[in-house]
Amino acid sequence: MKKPRNANAGQRKIFVGLDVHRDTISVCAYDPQKHANCYALEISSHDPKRLRTVMENIRDKFGEPQCCYEASSCGYTLYRTLHDLGFACEVIAPSSVPRRPGDRVKTDRRDAAKLAQFYAAGLLTVIHVPDDALISERSVVRRRVSLTQDLTKVKQRLVLLLQSRGHVYRAGKNWTQKFWRWLNGLSLNDNDAFTLGTLMAQIDTLNAQIRQVEDRIAEISKTSRYQRTVQELQGFRGIALFTAMQLACELGDIRRFAHPKSLMAYVGLVPSEHSSGSRTRPGPITKTGNAFARRALVSAAWKYTHPPRRSVALSRRQEHCTPAVIAISWRAQQRLHKRYQRLVHRKAPSKAIVAVARELTGFLWEAMQTVPPVAAPSQEPRITAST
Repeated sequence: MKKPRNANAGQRKIFVGLDVHRDTISVCAYDPQKHANCYALEISSHDPKRLRTVMENIRDKFGEPQCCYEASSCGYTLYRTLHDLGFACEVIAPSSVPRRPGDRVKTDRRDAAKLAQFYAAGLLTVIHVPDDALISERSVVRRRVSLTQDLTKVKQRLVLLLQSRGHVYRAGKNWTQKFWRWLNGLSLNDNDAFTLGTLMAQIDTLNAQIRQVEDRIAEISKTSRYQRTVQELQGFRGIALFTAMQLACELGDIRRFAHPKSLMAYVGLVPSEHSSGSRTRPGPITKTGNAFARRALVSAAWKYTHPPRRSVALSRRQEHCTPAVIAISWRAQQRLHKRYQRLVHRKAPSKAIVAVARELTGFLWEAMQTVPPVAAPSQEPRITAST
């Protein structure tokens, strides 16, 4: 390792903000002792050799670089590249970056400088970076979510097309076998029949793709990393295989959250607040953090509107669960149903369900504490309740 040109450089920490885009990286280094920026540069590529040269230049002249950048569509490639090169780097939650309403000038260099200064002041929230395996498995689960959303939209287009032509199915629910027989027996003109045929073909294609993705998810759920976690999560009402896999992939190791309130905040289910002086004004939930996990929890919470019971499907899933998790699941049913019944008399059902989903998150956190850890490619830090 080369000796730093500045004798005191090796003993100081220099905070480096990186404004990352697809083809460029703006670099700004901030010296907390001088309270000033000491280095600024724009890199025209993500080449590791160029990054190494820049970081070593900062290290030699000013001190040990502590890098950060905002999470974005560029992913975590830069984070892993810097760690492989031997430089400290953290990924920042974009929502935690302070922004002044009156600041009308925005450039990449200014954004990098602000990141460095806020990072040095400890004003930014660092996010957990999942390993490559978890990211790839998460992409499969998210693919199923996007496909089901696409399928819903296509079905809505088909129903609206028929409705605009005066064809409304009134013999029961849509998308049953009787509905399809009724659909195939409609008499339409050539253009409408052609449009209907393309929509029906699209539905068949999406259904085939969903089945293919679900088979892949089922295979992933049987691996050592997910098998025990998915089995225990399925012990709860409203959480079957695909919801359990969605929670497992989106949340990672739930044990890294030191308190259930941290998990609730991570999925954005805690209420916001805007209070001033003697006035206290609670608001809607924050909706920050992982939206995929939040939607899965809210969807599962609707099952708790019904009285507590162990259905045949739930009993079958609980055959692979420990007695401790089964007991927690039963307590959750009793508690959350009563909670919903109390809230629905003074709140809209959708708001009551959000409160149920928040408490369900706490029961899931408790259940996951009984699951022994599985060796993972990277060690996940525990998150305190303050974060």
